[in-house]
Amino acid sequence: MATELIALDQRIESDQPILHGAVSTGNIWQFGQFHRQSRQVIQGLDLYRVPADLEELLRILICCLN
Repeated sequence: MATELIALDQRIESDQPILHGAVSTGNIWQFGQFHRQSRQVIQGLDLYRVPADLEELLRILICCLN
C-alpha cells in the first residue's frame, strides 16, 4: 500500500494534505494514510472483515470520500 500511495502522490495534482489507501482481499480490508507534507505513511493496525465488520467498514469508506 505504501508504494501505491507514494506513486499516487507523484501523479496527482491536488492540495489534499492526506491521501487514503486500502488493501483488500475482498473479505478482509486494511487502511492506510500518506501524509504528503511529512512524506510519512501510516498503516492502520485494524483489519475489517466482511460481513462481520461491514457497518464500520462502510463508515470508513464513506468518510474517505469526504
